[in-house]
Amino acid sequence: MSEIIPFPKLKKQLITNINHAIQAEDFDEAYRLFEQYEQHFVMDEVLSLKKCEVLKSCGHYLELREEASILLNQGHEYYDQIVIYFVESLFHLEQYQTVVEIINQIKDENIEHSTRMALLPIQDMAKAKLDQRQMKASEILAIFQKTAFEEQIQLLIDLIENHLGIFNLTLAQIIENETLHTNVQSLILEYLRLSEWSADVTFEKLEETITVCPTELEGIERTHFKTKIIPKVIDQLENDSPSSIELATSLLNQHAIMMYPLSIESMDDEKIIACYLKLLTERLNIDANYNSVDQEDWDVFIEFIQKLT
Repeated sequence: MSEIIPFPKLKKQLITNINHAIQAEDFDEAYRLFEQYEQHFVMDEVLSLKKCEVLKSCGHYLELREEASILLNQGHEYYDQIVIYFVESLFHLEQYQTVVEIINQIKDENIEHSTRMALLPIQDMAKAKLDQRQMKASEILAIFQKTAFEEQIQLLIDLIENHLGIFNLTLAQIIENETLHTNVQSLILEYLRLSEWSADVTFEKLEETITVCPTELEGIERTHFKTKIIPKVIDQLENDSPSSIELATSLLNQHAIMMYPLSIESMDDEKIIACYLKLLTERLNIDANYNSVDQEDWDVFIEFIQKLT
């Protein structure tokens, strides 16, 4: 396909059409015109500012966040206006804690008074939303054991993502005294680690009694299993069975979450990798031979894996 050569007057015409669409409050059309403009020309700072207003008016808050972030990093001439768009996008994306933190950083900078006054009400609204989340979280935590597994998981994800680190003692008591799904236990540990809970917690997991200090944990994404075992298993599958990688990765990641912070301590990495490859061939019907596994090692491995199912 040959490249499209824009007509000499196309740039001027597009800018005129964009301005007319904005004046007519036809923001969907303005958005379409901006997409067309950016196929051929580089945006200047005035147009970039107008595009932010169009993205906001269209409700494209994820794109607005990315656009505003890029412009701020570039040192945009209209910094004050862009930062308002950025914070508004975060608010509409429900990133309330981030809104509060960013405004705390910005409001002491050398910004216009009008900018500060535009940001403070957004911060107040974000704080109110956080208060609502904390109240809802406290209600669920009060009856956590009676709450459905899916709701437990979602609550913990919300607490982690929104940095609501005020329930440390409650969750430490829950993990020590309640019977929980292994995934729930892992997320509680991750929450306590990120919230810098430095007291030991003792609980039962996979038929073992575990005592850990959350602040000393490495995090689910940085465990030895995630960084050393999974990549080597996937590397082997890339050679032998590329079509199985997605399902294999999903299974391995599930195991990483469920076993955290435990590991198969009686086996070295190579044996664990070999056992996982054999397991995956059986479960995913992979046409490859990974049977060079000692029976004793296989028995130990399967005994551990069965605890995860």
